[in-house]
Amino acid sequence: MRLSYLKYLQTSFRFKLFAIFTVLTLLITLIFSVVYIRSEIDSQKTRAEQRASLLATHLAGNISLPLFAENRAIMKQILKEQAALYPDISAITIRNEDKRILVDFVRTPTTRPKNELTKLVDVISNPLGVSPEDAMTGDSSPPIAIIGSMQLSLDISDMTVKIRELTYKSLVIAFFFWLVVAVLSYLVLQKVTQSFKTFLEGLETIKAGNYSITIPVERNDEPGRAAAAVNGLAAALRSRDEENSRLQEELVNALKMEVQEEKKQLMAKLIQTNRMTFLGLLAASMAHEINNPNGSIRLAGLYLSRAWLDALPLLKRNADEEGDFSLGGIPFSKANREITSCCATIERNTELISKVVHDLRSYSLGERYEFNSDVNVNQVIYNAISTVRAYGRHGDMQVSVESQADLPLIYGSRHQLEQVVINLLLNALQAMPNVTGTVTITSSLNQESDKVDITISDQGSGIAPNDLERLFEPFYSTRLDKGGSGLGLFVTNFLVSQHHGTLDFSSELGKGTTVKVSLPTPTSHP
Repeated sequence: MRLSYLKYLQTSFRFKLFAIFTVLTLLITLIFSVVYIRSEIDSQKTRAEQRASLLATHLAGNISLPLFAENRAIMKQILKEQAALYPDISAITIRNEDKRILVDFVRTPTTRPKNELTKLVDVISNPLGVSPEDAMTGDSSPPIAIIGSMQLSLDISDMTVKIRELTYKSLVIAFFFWLVVAVLSYLVLQKVTQSFKTFLEGLETIKAGNYSITIPVERNDEPGRAAAAVNGLAAALRSRDEENSRLQEELVNALKMEVQEEKKQLMAKLIQTNRMTFLGLLAASMAHEINNPNGSIRLAGLYLSRAWLDALPLLKRNADEEGDFSLGGIPFSKANREITSCCATIERNTELISKVVHDLRSYSLGERYEFNSDVNVNQVIYNAISTVRAYGRHGDMQVSVESQADLPLIYGSRHQLEQVVINLLLNALQAMPNVTGTVTITSSLNQESDKVDITISDQGSGIAPNDLERLFEPFYSTRLDKGGSGLGLFVTNFLVSQHHGTLDFSSELGKGTTVKVSLPTPTSHP
């Protein structure tokens, strides 16, 4: 508690003012006391010096004749009489002009006083008149002769006692004066600093966070005006605190809603992850189930291709001998090209199915794809169109190809890129509202980025902005009611990213969609 009280005093404005005022008052009081005591001491010493000088001069005049005659008895008698008249004379010593002691008077030979004032004066002869020589020369000053000296010692013990008493009285009076002034100053400071104390207590309350306090304004002085200003500040802080509380409550509610929304999104992602895991297992299972019939189809296609090549010379000879005939409902001249093309299509598509199944297994098992550095983008486009040419002849829809002839070869997987073009081409064909219109595929080299661009444009209904932002989300499709799986663009974007390329969509409702695939060349490949 004492330490706490001392700390409080060290930080108290009133105590600091009181301490400064009392210390200054004490210093001023001590200075005035010392000056007064010093002046009194000097005054006492001056009076003692003057008394000693007067007594010494008086005694020197009385003993001038006996000293001239060197009559010791008379001088002793005179000294005794004078010592009786002046009790403070403690000792007198008379010497002649040869410095020889004639009379040595001591009042108490056994004990001399400790405090004495000694005065030495010369004893001179009385004027004897003007000598004849001086009268003749005109000098009218009577001659004065020094016949000896007298040393007078006065006892100043009483003066020392008076000085000591004066010092004590002065210090006591100064102390009581300082004490009275200190008490009065404390009372005055207490009255003056009461407003400061109230002001500081209000500030401490506001500092503790209680903005509802109002500091009383007693007078229209500096502390009163400061208290009024602090009251205004407290009101502003109280208003701000209320606003902060309201905003904090709104923020907490918003955070709660955001947490709930994030929770929903997290659960959706978990569900999606679970679906993707199931899709991987399903893909691995389907790969095995598809490979078997695909192998049979490929073997049958190979047998038909060889059989057709063996039968083709006989059929040509028969056509030459008997004329054109019908084969499968088609004239032989057309069936020749169609059947040959169908055999090649069976072989190429079974090979593509085998590669897709292999890639699907690799994707589900996390294996790496085999890329080559001699992929021809134009050939990829033509193979993809050949695969979906049935869609190109469906209704009045047409597929237009504008390819740049001197495109550089790129590094990648031919089968994966064919799948990319097929997916985008099928999306473009399915976007046609009335199975009419043209899908345009172009290939070009971007000189600035040194990338090969594949651009597919349709004249379909376009894509809404909200749907455009979610095109690459798995299981999201605008054609779920028409058999869409929501995985085509997800897989396409994945395959393009595997080639370090980019997939960009631009669409306008009612006018169509343009998608551009940009693939790096070997010189720009990362």
